[in-house]
Amino acid sequence: MTTRSFLLAGMLIGTMLGSPVFAADRDPHGLTEALAKKLASRRTTTRLAPRDVSGTDLGCIVLPHRELRPFGYPGHAFLCEAFVTGEALGAVLNRSGRQLCEITGTYAGDLCYDVVICGYAERICIVG
Repeated sequence: MTTRSFLLAGMLIGTMLGSPVFAADRDPHGLTEALAKKLASRRTTTRLAPRDVSGTDLGCIVLPHRELRPFGYPGHAFLCEAFVTGEALGAVLNRSGRQLCEITGTYAGDLCYDVVICGYAERICIVG
């Protein structure tokens, strides 16, 4: 393979991999629902996943890459909730830990959360 052919093939592959055509559609509703379910389960049980942390006033959850990927987001999500105020703050992070977008929210009562993920706002209520 000549140098010119090699460069052309590299440019073609790089363009295809960087193309938005191959990017998965993001599902902010699905991600909001997954985060709300994990937060609600933290309120109703004392059992923690190995990657989750909790104190007396603060609980944090992590959605690793394998749980975040089905919703079309790269990296992982990290979210902490203050139990007294119901405020939640977190982010979607890339593999190196750089923030891709912010996650904010509040506990609205009755296992309902008002959440804003990457600018997408929604109220999610967890039933039973």
